[in-house]
Amino acid sequence: MKFVRVIEGYEHLWAVKEPDKEYDELTSLFENWNNADYLLDFFKDNIEDLRNNFHIEKISEAIQDTFEDADELEELILEFPYTENLDGLFVPLDITDAKCVELTRRKARNWNRDKHASWLRIYAIRLETNVYVVTGGAIKLTHLMQDKEHTSVELDKLNKCKDFLKANGVFDKDSFMDLNSED
Repeated sequence: MKFVRVIEGYEHLWAVKEPDKEYDELTSLFENWNNADYLLDFFKDNIEDLRNNFHIEKISEAIQDTFEDADELEELILEFPYTENLDGLFVPLDITDAKCVELTRRKARNWNRDKHASWLRIYAIRLETNVYVVTGGAIKLTHLMQDKEHTSVELDKLNKCKDFLKANGVFDKDSFMDLNSED
């Protein structure tokens, strides 16, 4: 598993980068969330969840909402001063993660959306205070990640990254930096 620095010169935000993929996980998310063709296909495939859980009938409205939300979320995670307070953006994925201290699974979204709750999620492993490794993300239209294949895949990626880090002796930023320097 490879990791890349999201913002050059800063050691607080990293993303998984698979060798066979053009972009790291975080960049891929924003590429997809700003791609009308990708979103059209996604919302066509998930129109019932969109209608039932968000009461949105028009795919064009969902696409526009996603564009707006993605722009706001990208600013929250990548622009200063927000990016220096990632602990305020990422929250524990579930109750078991709230009780853990090291290598906790976290999720981020735009918590202050006006129209409806944000369906965009960024998933990451928290190494220590304000230090994260992004493993992926999704458009989450259902309550549980296990409810849909695409969110279940993201849960698997999150768990695999956590297991990989643990197996390689990572427990904080310094041990992560040591692992990353070995590559």
